[in-house]
This record gives sequence, C-alpha cells and structure tokens, in this order.
Amino acid sequence: MRYNKQETFSKIGKTGQELITSSTITILGIGALGTNTLNLLARAGVGKIKIIDRDVVELSNLQRQTLFSEEDIDKPKVYAAKEKINKINSKVKIETYLTDLDYENVEILKSGLILDCTDNIYTRFLINEYSRKNNIPWIYASVIGSKGMVMNVTEKTPCFNCIIKEPNEPLDTCDSSGVIGSAASAIASIQATEAIKILTKQDYCRELIHYDLWKNKINRIKVNKNKYCKTCNKVYEYLEGKKKKLIKICGSCNYQIEIKKDMNLVFAKLSSLRDVKPENECLILENAIIFKSGRALVKAENENKAKAILDGYLG
Repeated sequence: MRYNKQETFSKIGKTGQELITSSTITILGIGALGTNTLNLLARAGVGKIKIIDRDVVELSNLQRQTLFSEEDIDKPKVYAAKEKINKINSKVKIETYLTDLDYENVEILKSGLILDCTDNIYTRFLINEYSRKNNIPWIYASVIGSKGMVMNVTEKTPCFNCIIKEPNEPLDTCDSSGVIGSAASAIASIQATEAIKILTKQDYCRELIHYDLWKNKINRIKVNKNKYCKTCNKVYEYLEGKKKKLIKICGSCNYQIEIKKDMNLVFAKLSSLRDVKPENECLILENAIIFKSGRALVKAENENKAKAILDGYLG
C-alpha cells in the first residue's frame, strides 16, 4: 500500500519499485539539496541510504533545509536527518557518516549511485574521480539564488572534469548570492527523479539541466567529452591527496579546521570544562564544535580569528 501510487505510474510499476527497494545509494551533503533529495528518495522506498555530512544544524539552515526544525539546532545533520527519516519510512536503512569526505575515507561513497548535494567544488572533483575509477554513476547538483544545475555522470556521458575546471578565483556561494528554498526543492526534485530513472534502469538525461525558478526557465545544454580530460585519462589528483586544509562552510559562519593533536587528550581536557559534555562524537563549545575525528567547526568572522579561537581551546 505504501508505494501504490508510485507503482501505478507506468514508468515505474511493481518491477521498478522492486529495483528501487533493493538499491543502495549515497547522499553526500545534508543541506538545502540533501535534505530535500533524501526526503524524496526515502519516501520513494530506496532500501539503503548512506548519508555523509560534516556540519551541524544552525538556525539559518531552517529556511531551506526541510528535514530540520528548531529542536535540531546544534545537532549533527546526519543524526538529525536519520531521526526524521526513521519516522517517515522505518523500512529504509539509514547509514550515517559524520565526517569530512577526503581521499583517505572516500570508500564510504561505495554504493549503486552517488548523489552530490555538496557546496564544495573540490569535493565534487573527488567524487568524480572516485566514480569514474570505480564505474559508479553519480548525479551532480548545485543551487544558488534562484538557479540550479543537475547533470548525470555515467560511463555513457562526459565526466564532471570534462566540462568544469578548477576555479582561478572564489566562486559565488549562498553566502554572497543567497538562495531561495523553493529553488533548492526544485533542483532536488529533478535530481531525485533522475536517480529513480537510473535505479530503475531506464533512460536518463544526458545533458546538463539548468533551471532558473525565478524566471520559470529551463534549459538542457548538450555537453561533450574532452579528450584531454585528466580524469577520463585516469589521472586522479584528488584521490591521491589534493585537498584544502581550511574550509569555509557555505551558508554557515563555521570554518572547518583540521586538528593535529591526540583527540583523546583534547576531549579529556575540554570535557572537564563547565557545561561541556561529549555528545554525538563531538564537544559543543560556546563558539566551536570539536569532533573526535580530528577536526573543528569554529564560528568566526574570518580564517585568522577562527584559528585563534581554536588555539585558545587547544592550548
């Protein structure tokens, strides 16, 4: 009964629903796109969903990150999201990873389909290399302002690096250009629909989809393979360790900083502070969150202040 209306849709049917239910997917990034995409695919009945995110819920997220509510503020997003999905569809197995994806832990992406819901172009290059190397399809998605893009990346299409190059200067972000919640929902709906096509072994879009919700304008842009593409020529720079050490989290006042100290000693020291208790693999401080995995999210106006605040805690 749960999937009756979905099975009645001729493009899915009972056979398609069985394929969806037996699938394992990975959603990387549980923010504006990720919460919407996760919600849709969990309701559609995907059997197992791995969710990966490094951040916690903030008040400013609630405008567009639809799974969260005020009671989730300061909770790691992966745990808050799992809690909500368990109440929506208890049959879906949710596997959580409270971590920052990099070349050392990239194997956690392994699944039948990877959905990019991140806010970081460098992470997308890593996904692209891993997926190409292991022949796993993935779906790129991004949103800013009222605009968004979606592109399926499979063995039959150009890869992300064929059409997107490393930027020479900072890109627009939701901090600089804003984002409306309806745009995130629209782009996530396109991404989730393309995912269902791939999971049910049906034809999918082989073009780059660009949608401007404010202007109600959608374009499908033909993309071509680049014979000089490093990734397609099996040059895997990001899988071999290319990454940024300090990252500003988009849509947040948090800077992510790697901690090169014994985390057991760090936790022992900071846990002794008044009103600070270990919780969900992290310590929530006044203006920083310290994770056992060896990183911190620090609220600050700029990088230097973030580093100074963290140094003050670590001593």
